[in-house]
Amino acid sequence: MMGFWDRFSEDALIAAHRGHRAVRAENTMSAFEASLGKCDFIELDVGFSSDGVPIIIHDDTLERTSDAAQRKGFTPPYTVIDYPYAALLELDFSSWFAIKDPFGTIASGSVERATVEALPIQRIMTLAEALSFCRHHHMPVNVEIKDMSHTPFDTLAVPKTLAVIEELGMEAEVLLSSFNHDYIAQVGQLTPHIERALLQEHAHPDNLILYLKEKGVQCYHCDIEIVTEALVRALTEARIIVNVYTVNTPEEKARMFSYGVRSVFTDFLV
Repeated sequence: MMGFWDRFSEDALIAAHRGHRAVRAENTMSAFEASLGKCDFIELDVGFSSDGVPIIIHDDTLERTSDAAQRKGFTPPYTVIDYPYAALLELDFSSWFAIKDPFGTIASGSVERATVEALPIQRIMTLAEALSFCRHHHMPVNVEIKDMSHTPFDTLAVPKTLAVIEELGMEAEVLLSSFNHDYIAQVGQLTPHIERALLQEHAHPDNLILYLKEKGVQCYHCDIEIVTEALVRALTEARIIVNVYTVNTPEEKARMFSYGVRSVFTDFLV
């Protein structure tokens, strides 16, 4: 069966980090639409509503990327898994972008405020909706499974995510990753034909290559702050694909690709 990386004949790939989040509200349909034609694949995050619906959201809480703090029925700390999907669907997940201008793209003039404000309000997406969008546009997608440790979904995160992927027949178009390395090992046990990556920040695990082999992954996704050329060379020689986040300047992109990194996750798509 074809795998995620089989569709790419080239190196120096660009991944749209939560969609094109420098110009649209992250992890929304508008951010994914804005990335089309500007990236090689999309990266998105999957969490869960209280009733177990896999949804597209990065944070564990709602206040940064929605209007939950202004809505009745939502109370601090606005934890995502405290609310059912129907309640989350009422929230506005996009208007904050024009207000906060998180990347300064409106202030710099590279994004027109009027254009952003004229967009329809973006509602929370389900994983099924996001994957259906990617399938329709023949867009490969990296799905990050958020760490659901200490929640009711810790043992359900992997099987629920896999069920959606398999129902849509997207196994060959999806790369699964997580900071919870046990989740990715579980994916390998349940669906070894889906390609997998470990996410890492701050410091590398001890005996890194052996660790990655034991977890059964094809890829290592690490923070740009802990990447060296020697590391990339060693992992590449061990047949581990290295992908780096978050790489937001042309100089950083060029440096990562000179190291031999296969792809970079970026907020800025050219």
